Amino acid sequence: MLTLGGSVVTTTIPPSFVNLQNPNQVQPSPSLNALAMYYNTTLSQIGSRNFENASFLLSTFRFVNIPSSVNGTAQLANVDLGTVNLASANATEDFANAESEIQARQYVNASTFVGKGCSMAMAANRTMADFQGPQTIRFESESVPVGLYSKGSLAASAEVGSLLATCGSLSQRHTSPGLVLLIGSPHEQAETGGTVRLDGNLTLNTSGIPDQVVLFYINGSYFGSLVTSPEGLLSGTLQIPFIYSNAAAVEALAEANSTRGTGGTTSNTILFTILFNRTSLAVADPPAYLPGSTFSVHGNLTTVNGLPLPDAPITVTYLRDSVVTSTDSLGTFRAQFMVPGNATDGTYYIYARFSPRGAYGPSFNFTSIVVYHLRLILTLSLPGLSLAGFSTHISGTATSNGTAVPNANITLDSPWGASTATTDQEGHFDIVFSVSPLEFALSKNVTVSASPSEPYIASSTVVATLGLFNILLVILPATIIGVAAYEANSLGVFQDLRVRLRARNRETLSLSTLEKHSIETLPPADRGPEPLRLFGRALILASTRFLIEFRPSQTIREMQSLVKAKDDGEAFVAFSRVLLTAEDFLYGKKFDSLRTDDARKALATLEVLWA
Repeated sequence: MLTLGGSVVTTTIPPSFVNLQNPNQVQPSPSLNALAMYYNTTLSQIGSRNFENASFLLSTFRFVNIPSSVNGTAQLANVDLGTVNLASANATEDFANAESEIQARQYVNASTFVGKGCSMAMAANRTMADFQGPQTIRFESESVPVGLYSKGSLAASAEVGSLLATCGSLSQRHTSPGLVLLIGSPHEQAETGGTVRLDGNLTLNTSGIPDQVVLFYINGSYFGSLVTSPEGLLSGTLQIPFIYSNAAAVEALAEANSTRGTGGTTSNTILFTILFNRTSLAVADPPAYLPGSTFSVHGNLTTVNGLPLPDAPITVTYLRDSVVTSTDSLGTFRAQFMVPGNATDGTYYIYARFSPRGAYGPSFNFTSIVVYHLRLILTLSLPGLSLAGFSTHISGTATSNGTAVPNANITLDSPWGASTATTDQEGHFDIVFSVSPLEFALSKNVTVSASPSEPYIASSTVVATLGLFNILLVILPATIIGVAAYEANSLGVFQDLRVRLRARNRETLSLSTLEKHSIETLPPADRGPEPLRLFGRALILASTRFLIEFRPSQTIREMQSLVKAKDDGEAFVAFSRVLLTAEDFLYGKKFDSLRTDDARKALATLEVLWA
């Protein structure tokens, strides 16, 4: 047993813990008291207007440990409490909004909020009564100690009663018994933004009330007022606002008159069909834009008679992006978009549509923008002449719209490979690359491409001609002359000269020996100069190994090439040593006898490798 930090750690399980090793063997201990306390807490939160807390508690019901026998009743009770909580929260909010509208003299809106709040308060009251009555009786029959949630139940019931009282207070405010306001119109239709004829009368106990200001509201928004005549009659024409739905409700309200001692009242509601089925949508053509830039689209929405339609919903779509906007007081709308950085040059369409609610007044139009890239100009500086087999370079400058383009990726594609560079802050670049030593052309085309980092600048490609010179063009003619002389010598043209040279160097070789370098006239292996004997032996090995037929007209170098085509490895190196030793012996001004030892070793190597 170890003691760590005051805790006892042991490898044996205490007997009291044995039955707790398997969670499936742990039996829950449901408590009806827990259910009652749960309801008490939830009801108390409703009574304190902590509606969010009550909603949270209801969502945690699944964690309450209760017997399965009461689960069905509890689920029904939870539905009731959820309704009480939500209806109480909505009623509280509606009544607060009604008070705010009354302060702003928006009585029609206030009346709407009062109506909604009263409806919610009555719903909360009905559901609370169901919980306190039938639901609680069921709980009692299932042995739930309902007394434990009585305190919370009283608090919630008091809150619901308070909401009902607020409903009654707001419903009776600014009203007078016997005060009646009736309105009407000879028209059933009205054009949006147009005028309507309104009639009516205001009476108190059937007597007309003169000089009373009556406020008119359409869909809850004030749009004008009329004053009653000495007989309490109303008559006049008012202009309605622009409405983008197919129907509108008009109500009137008479304010309280403290001088007369009368309260206020609201009228009946009359309905109008709104007409705006002929509209015109115009969209201006934006100018051309660069990728990555933002642009604005604007237009106008009017009736066909030219009347601007304000506050109208307009949807503008560009590519896959849509913007919902509204017209201003002059019927003008605007929307802003961005050209994607990867957009190619071309024309892109922009669509605008007016789609009000209902089946009236749709309009559609479109425009387009032109997307273009700034031109990239590549200015190259080429070397006067580039030598094959050596490094050369191409420099240049990248500019666009008269300004240097930094950080552009430059790529050079040449017949000898690709090279890259990046422009500096002044737009300059320099690319160093190599020309193949086997390039004998006097000029070759190279391609220089530039890809700028800015999306609004186009890529550019320039093909340039590079002047070339290969030094081998000078060396090869001289080499050819030397080879021709060598071939002439092999044919005996310079025999006399060789005799004189050999005589001067006191060589013992005779003219007949110099001529015996062909296959047919090679000396036997047991006589003649050793370099030539080794040479003959090497040819025999090569001929046997590769079935090469050496001819008398072939030079030593040609024989070398034939063998190299068959074996370019260590054996060929040894073969070449033997042949070059013989060549030096025949044609060199002075022959080093140590070369014979080297040729002898090389032949021994050949005999091993080609045996």
